[in-house]
Amino acid sequence: MTKKKTFDMKTAGKAGMALFLLALSAGTPVNAAAATNSITSAFDSIYDIIAAIVSSIGQLYLLWGVFEWATALNSTDGSMQSMAFKRIAAGLVACLAPQIIKLIKIS
Repeated sequence: MTKKKTFDMKTAGKAGMALFLLALSAGTPVNAAAATNSITSAFDSIYDIIAAIVSSIGQLYLLWGVFEWATALNSTDGSMQSMAFKRIAAGLVACLAPQIIKLIKIS
C-alpha cells in the first residue's frame, strides 16, 4: 500500500503566502518620475557647487587682471597692458560662465 500525501497546514500556509505576495507584486505601480527627480536634484547640487567654485576663481582672476592693468599703466610696455586685458576678459568669462550655461540650458 502506498501512502497518500495529505494537504497539511504548513503547505497551505506556504501556498497562501505565495498567493498573497503574488497579488501584492502584480499591482505595484512603478513611479520613475520620483527617482528621476532625486537623481536630477543631486546633480543640480553638484553643479551649483562647481559653478560657485568657477565663479570664485573667475573673480580672483578678474581682480588680478585689474591690478595688473593698473600696474601696466605705469609702464610703457604695451604687451603688459594687453596681457592684463586678456586676464580681465578671462576673469569676466569665468565669473559669468554659470549664468551663461543656465541661459543656454533654458533655451
